[in-house]
Amino acid sequence: MRFHIVDTFADDRFAGNPAAVVSAPEFPADAAMQSVAHRIGLPTTAFVVAAGPGEYRVRWFTPYKEINLCGHATIASARYLFGQAADAGRSRLRFVSDNGVLYAERVGDLVAIDLPSAALTPAAPPPGLLEALGVAAASCAVSSDDVLVEVESAEAVAAIRPDFAALARQPFRGHIVTAPATGGADFVSRTFFPSLGVDEDQVCVSAHCKLAPFWARRLGRTALTALQLSERGGRLEVEDRGDRVRVLGAAVSRGGVQELVFHALTTT
Repeated sequence: MRFHIVDTFADDRFAGNPAAVVSAPEFPADAAMQSVAHRIGLPTTAFVVAAGPGEYRVRWFTPYKEINLCGHATIASARYLFGQAADAGRSRLRFVSDNGVLYAERVGDLVAIDLPSAALTPAAPPPGLLEALGVAAASCAVSSDDVLVEVESAEAVAAIRPDFAALARQPFRGHIVTAPATGGADFVSRTFFPSLGVDEDQVCVSAHCKLAPFWARRLGRTALTALQLSERGGRLEVEDRGDRVRVLGAAVSRGGVQELVFHALTTT
């Protein structure tokens, strides 16, 4: 099976978040896609199937589980597809998933996607959460799947060394830690998804569906610059549009085609 690797949100300072893209005439069987994603071993593998001119069905898999949304792998898919003959002249692509429709477009040298905004509700830190993060004090808010933890500074975000086994036992898909930036950006974050087999996501777009409206209200501006302070790091431009969030970032193909020998690949 052939796949392509794209580094999203990478620039001359940040290495960004890698994703694999598999373009297939039909979706393989669920177990086959999960096995492929596990063997590739990147944070997310996107499987895309052409559904019409400029339109693709998409599914996303971490090494251990299918997920209902992945922004960085969608940006990676768009970057790869914009480089193929069928879509070389297009400026916009439509991705259809079981969780809704995403649009990706070229914006100069960047790729932008539009995603649903996610509401947050202030809440007391759940038992064991701050201890698992190694944080003494913080304020929290929860969405339908993730928890957002605000700490006092960008330095505190960078210094976090989580207990991933303890985090995986928390009742959340993911854990977003954030703080105001000190310069060159508006806010910083790190994101952890150990229950999905991704201890730390290098740059998480879906987390910014919560972070963008959170900081837009706090700072009184809708267009913001964000830094993810992971090991590879990444820079994002985000825009709060009410019920939608627009995320822009660079995406760099590593070039060439990689191949995975997988004889049990069957379609559903």
